[in-house]
Amino acid sequence: MKITITLMAGLITTLMAAGASAETNRDCVLEGTVKKQQSDSNKVYVAFHSYKAAEDGANCHIRKGEKLDFKQPAGSDITSAKPGAKVEYRYTEDREDGDRWKLRKVSS
Repeated sequence: MKITITLMAGLITTLMAAGASAETNRDCVLEGTVKKQQSDSNKVYVAFHSYKAAEDGANCHIRKGEKLDFKQPAGSDITSAKPGAKVEYRYTEDREDGDRWKLRKVSS
């Protein structure tokens, strides 16, 4: 009886963990360089050169050449970044909230 309970508890824990990770498709930290900025349209182009999982065990698969578009709120530090500035973003994608981007660092 004790073995059955232990196995069942292990199975429930595994299923709960699998269910929780299925909600979040990607959770990454991306590092890149500002390539150019168009002042007339407030667009900033960043070339990301590396990425890693934001947390241990997080899924962070990004295809080479994949285009990722997002908008920053007005007044974000990225709008004053000069070409060549290094940036770090956290990117999270899940079913309920969609894509979320958070600027973590900007350095010249």
